[in-house]
Amino acid sequence: MSLHPRLARLFRTLTDEGLRWTLLRPPAALAEREGDIDLLVRPEDLDRVRAIVAAQGFVPVPSPDDLHAADYDAAADRFLWLHVQTELRAGAVAVPAAAVLDVVVSDPLPRLRDDWLLWTLLLHGLLDKGAIAERHRPVIMRLARSGAASAGGCPLAARAAERGLRAELVLPLAAAGDWPALERLATTATGARRAPSTRVRPTGALRRARRLWQRRGVGVAVIGPDGAGKTTLVTALRDALPFPAHVQYMGLTGGRLPRADALRVPGLVLTARLVILWARYGIGLAHRLRGEIVLFDRYVLDGKVPSGASPGPLARASRRLQAAACPRPDLVVLLDASGTTMHRRKGEYDSMVLESWRAAYQRLRASRRVAVLDAEQPADVVAREAKALIWRCYARRWSPPDV
Repeated sequence: MSLHPRLARLFRTLTDEGLRWTLLRPPAALAEREGDIDLLVRPEDLDRVRAIVAAQGFVPVPSPDDLHAADYDAAADRFLWLHVQTELRAGAVAVPAAAVLDVVVSDPLPRLRDDWLLWTLLLHGLLDKGAIAERHRPVIMRLARSGAASAGGCPLAARAAERGLRAELVLPLAAAGDWPALERLATTATGARRAPSTRVRPTGALRRARRLWQRRGVGVAVIGPDGAGKTTLVTALRDALPFPAHVQYMGLTGGRLPRADALRVPGLVLTARLVILWARYGIGLAHRLRGEIVLFDRYVLDGKVPSGASPGPLARASRRLQAAACPRPDLVVLLDASGTTMHRRKGEYDSMVLESWRAAYQRLRASRRVAVLDAEQPADVVAREAKALIWRCYARRWSPPDV
């Protein structure tokens, strides 16, 4: 099994410190580039684990429960996301750490016994996620076929039966790899869930609003002339970031903006455009308040550079006002490429025109929160450098003050 050096050092430290711990997912999953690294420790050890994790450079991420911490290895282009729990939770079933750690096996890393692992993956997939993750399916099939489910009398099997997922129904389907049938069985067994109450007390609402703002996600704008690779980068980031990500267009053209221009009354046009821009920004802010990364494809900052049109004095003044209309995001990624390269990629504008726009964008380099990336590089290299920038921005928010 290939183990990332950072994880190997962390696991070795936990063991050397005499802490009892275990993996909650198959050890083979540690070699995968995606997914959380789920660990279980005793409640009394959580503070010591938190200190070890911080000392090794992982950044704690705010969470209402458990310990979440992460780091980004730019060389390996991999996010390492730790989720440290003090009880095993799967499908509304919670088992104290002590009961689980008593039946842990080591080969060589501490892991759940086979019967516990099988039912943990089944309950988590069917009841928590609504589907069995692709990466866990081979392990579930192997364990179901091996008879591991009944080997040790795992109490999770009894908890599953209480929810209608009886072993005699679940295990043959798991052994056969009939995932759609398993998911239908889980839906039928659990039935409809009661909708949560929507009544909110005023004081609770204020606390929640303050907590939402404190835990808000990061806003990242990707800007540059046509052909710099903005859409390619935004799409790659949306698909690769381990955080929930929302893409929001924030350019000064497209969408509803042509309708505003059709009003043909200067003051009214500007007002309508500002309303549209703020509506877009508000959508992005709503996603940030959910803790998401908001990727702005273009930004109002485009108003600081020339456009494809030849605007008069009023139009230029309007663009400058729009450029300052919305708050600056946490990070602005400026893609820089030669006019010749941008013309070759898109071909909409002459290379000399694009080169002049490039020079105009370059003047933004002195602005706060602007990072310049060489867009002449291959797209995967640009995406890796952008992920490192986003992670540093994210980490600065949650790092302890003395870090």
